[in-house]
Amino acid sequence: MLTILKNHTLQTLASANCFATLGMSLFNIILLTYAKGYMQPKLFVSIVSIATVSPYALNVVMGDLADRTTAKATWLIGTKIGQAFMYFGLALVINQQTIFSFAVVVSLNVLATLLGNYGSSLFNVIVQTRLVAADRQQAFGINQSVGTLMAPVGQSLGVLIIATTHNYALAAVINGATFLIATACLFIGHSTIMTRVATIKQPNLNTIWQLAKSAIEQATKLPAISFLGIIMLLNILAMSVDTVLNLYFITAASKFGLPYATAILLTNLVFVVGSVLGGVSRHTWLDQLSFTKLTLITTIAIGSIYLGLLLLPNIWLILVTQFVTAFCSGKLDSKMYALFTTTVAPNLTGTVLGLVSTTVTIGAPAGSVGLVLLYNLIGPQLAFAVAVGLTGIIMLWLWAASALRH
Repeated sequence: MLTILKNHTLQTLASANCFATLGMSLFNIILLTYAKGYMQPKLFVSIVSIATVSPYALNVVMGDLADRTTAKATWLIGTKIGQAFMYFGLALVINQQTIFSFAVVVSLNVLATLLGNYGSSLFNVIVQTRLVAADRQQAFGINQSVGTLMAPVGQSLGVLIIATTHNYALAAVINGATFLIATACLFIGHSTIMTRVATIKQPNLNTIWQLAKSAIEQATKLPAISFLGIIMLLNILAMSVDTVLNLYFITAASKFGLPYATAILLTNLVFVVGSVLGGVSRHTWLDQLSFTKLTLITTIAIGSIYLGLLLLPNIWLILVTQFVTAFCSGKLDSKMYALFTTTVAPNLTGTVLGLVSTTVTIGAPAGSVGLVLLYNLIGPQLAFAVAVGLTGIIMLWLWAASALRH
């Protein structure tokens, strides 16, 4: 691990990610608190939660743009500058707290997320071309861990700002400033992230699918359609956890003797610790598992969150299941990206990974909406039960796909 930490490319990328995540996490908890202050808090919190995950459905477009980009390092710097000025602009309207200002704030946040996703596709290619295959999984894990480690710092700062100043615009300005610092990190280390990948004429969608299909089956040892379906359903469950807990704590936080923002902060903090340990640790039992078995363990972990909420709602159980889920997810995500970068050509990495990412995340907004509607219109118990049932379906599908493959 000490050797990979000395890699200048990773140092540059991780330091920029550190400050970018600090700002994003600060503003995300501010945005939830901002939404909760409206007359219909469940509706506005639901809109914010869904808008937060929706941009990931366009990852195939962002990946294609990244592959078409010649000066990848320069444009990575440009994404951070763009995000900074979006949040500076957002600061001009957020304190008005009208329906129009809410729409502007959410829209700008979505655009900033899209820019970030484009930057992530550029990041993947830079790691693929500048690091040897043996170091990539740990590099992805460390970068992910650095980002998640800064999340509770940003969230704590966000809670502190609201508690002491009640000034949402100040939070937006600080967020913009963190992106400028991230820009400076990338600019200073520009020579360490310079990447020369020859751009080629992008293949049509059918060719991209054939390339992605081959890469998926080679990397995961699962049929491509089954892999995408399983990961899509798993992603719905995983990305809906935040939405469900955001709603759940509106009424449950006080029962646990906690303020709303503190309850969210605690669950996010535990998730961060689990993600960091999962991302940076090596030679654990989970590291020895195949991709299929690791996916199964992660599915069980995520399902246990909903099962706990259904049968035994307890803040300690929520925190423990969050930690286990985060640890397993940290292993699964970095393993998946590392496997794919060994089977895809660098000039198509963004497009192929973008297609996979879009396919598996496009159901997340719909899944989140479905669970939110069940939660709000019928009740939380049914929403939790449906999530537990979905966990069972994923486990059966994974077993069947693995059995057929062999």
